[in-house]
Amino acid sequence: MSSSAGHPGPVSPETYWRRRVFVLAGLLAVVAVIALSCSRLSSSGDEQSASGPPEASASPSSSPSVAPSPSPGDSPGPSGDDAEEDDPAEAGAGGPGAGGDGAGGSGSAGGDGGGAADVPAPQEAGDPCRPQDVVVTVDTDRSDYAWDAEPELEVTAVNTADQTCTVDVGFSAMEVRITSGDDRVFSTADCVEGDDSDEVELRRGVPHTATYTWDRTRSWRDCRDTQATADRPGTYVATLYGDYTSGAEPAVFRLN
Repeated sequence: MSSSAGHPGPVSPETYWRRRVFVLAGLLAVVAVIALSCSRLSSSGDEQSASGPPEASASPSSSPSVAPSPSPGDSPGPSGDDAEEDDPAEAGAGGPGAGGDGAGGSGSAGGDGGGAADVPAPQEAGDPCRPQDVVVTVDTDRSDYAWDAEPELEVTAVNTADQTCTVDVGFSAMEVRITSGDDRVFSTADCVEGDDSDEVELRRGVPHTATYTWDRTRSWRDCRDTQATADRPGTYVATLYGDYTSGAEPAVFRLN
């Protein structure tokens, strides 16, 4: 009786296989838990390597692009933020106020770019009139003369400038030359004795007229003593010559 109580009896086959199934199921459960843990660790490592820190995502291997150095002739001027960062002293050196104490760019007035250097000096009262400011015309008192009539030559000067100025209306300074075809008949400047200058002041828009009566005699540059008259009937032309006579139209008249 005591021998059978200390040693268990033989196990039935059904109980034996049931124990084996339990042990195998436990091993499978342990293996499944270990596999699941490894899978999670691997997945977490892949996510970290794929995303990585922001600094690692930059491309450190790519070399920074270097802009080519502009040639001296193509260097653009400062613009935008670069212009604001320039040294104010350097910016003021070439600015419009440079070269004068508040003169507003007076330092460039004498340069080659024109400006004040091209503006003529203001006209002073009593100064000689500028040729471009004076309009001069020549006319005769009539257009047709009888055989014994003497033409009157009228030279009129008008100042178009604002300032009063002077002009010489003497008949040497403002020569009236009379021609008939190619024949030079007479000139008010031939053989003038002494100084025949006639300086007059011209106010703006106020005409001055000088009159010369032609006695129908001929004149020569060499002042010959020969007396001759322009007694041939025909058409004659009075033309102005002088510093102020540019553009003056000639006067045409007829002698009978």
